[in-house]
Amino acid sequence: METSKEKTITSPGPYIVRLLNSSLNGCEFPLLTGRTLFVVGQSDALTASGQLPDIPADSFFIPLDHGGINFEIQVDTDATEIILHELKEGNSESRPVQLNTPIQVGELLILIRPESEPWTPEQPETLETSEKKIEPRFKNGIVAALAGFFILGIGTVGTLWILNSPQRQAAELDSLLGQEKERFQVLPGRDKMLYVSAQNERDTLWARQVLARGDYDKNARVINENEENKRISTWLDTYYPQLAYYRLHFDEPRKPVFWLSRQRNNMSKKEIEVLSQKLRALMPYADSVDITLMDDVAAAGQAEAGLKQQALPYSRRNHKGGVTFVIQGALDDVEILRARQFVDSYYRTWGGRYVQFAIELKDDWLKGRSFQYGAEGYIKMSPGHWYFPSPL
Repeated sequence: METSKEKTITSPGPYIVRLLNSSLNGCEFPLLTGRTLFVVGQSDALTASGQLPDIPADSFFIPLDHGGINFEIQVDTDATEIILHELKEGNSESRPVQLNTPIQVGELLILIRPESEPWTPEQPETLETSEKKIEPRFKNGIVAALAGFFILGIGTVGTLWILNSPQRQAAELDSLLGQEKERFQVLPGRDKMLYVSAQNERDTLWARQVLARGDYDKNARVINENEENKRISTWLDTYYPQLAYYRLHFDEPRKPVFWLSRQRNNMSKKEIEVLSQKLRALMPYADSVDITLMDDVAAAGQAEAGLKQQALPYSRRNHKGGVTFVIQGALDDVEILRARQFVDSYYRTWGGRYVQFAIELKDDWLKGRSFQYGAEGYIKMSPGHWYFPSPL
């Protein structure tokens, strides 16, 4: 595969794709950052089984009677380059895209423009050339009329598909989030819902308020890593009560990673695959759920190393099924804050099922009573009562 690295884009995104022929001639729809798949072909072949095939959520179907070639459009995250990949049988060809310039993919003509700029109609000779290629198929009036009705029907189905596609709905939701959309991921789900993945509780609350105030009439749900971990843990406690696991990670919400204990599980490879599929079914927005075996010794070792690095006094208590680190002593406010920040950070990585932390505070009975003068130190316990910790 050859991919041009030439930078061809000078206008800011997002971008709009316009169809210049086919039964959807004139239709426009948005291009989101990343990969967008276009399935081009005959509608009757696509629906021969009586139902729409299971194609990726970030896809569009364009009905075309002849000369259809599937292709992908890749938009960089910084919106500085757009690459078109023709997915021909047996090989793939890639080329950079010029804005407001007709692009031919097989028999399909498209045009890409920035959303903020008007459409620049293509040159008449370009359209004329394209029309001449199609003209011979419609010489006979009766055949042309029948084909017209047939294409009109396909066009209606295709248009409804595009207008109600998950990507179109995701673009609407993306627009509703406005300038704050970079803090979220909009994920089309297999259950026809849209999921907005937030990074923390504050963003979760903000997104839910936006949906409530924005009169968004589609099914949408805001999720975050902590809430999903609680939901999945409740299910696991019911159906896998003996399962020794750490937590679910959402660094990439479309591909969550589930951490299992290596030492405390004896699941076969087949059983792990079944668990992965069940977890995927619980998360309609996930394409897959990877299960990773983690070492208990590493989990406890990272906790102990962190406590030492923070210079926090602690004791370790090993027990069946886990380890407890007790942070104890007369800690001041700074030490307590440091301990809580470390514990929160650890739980975000490993969860709290195997390694747990407890804080036992002890009052400093000498606090506020110590005085130092010269080389002698003493504590005033009460009027007329003095305590000298070192011998006179």
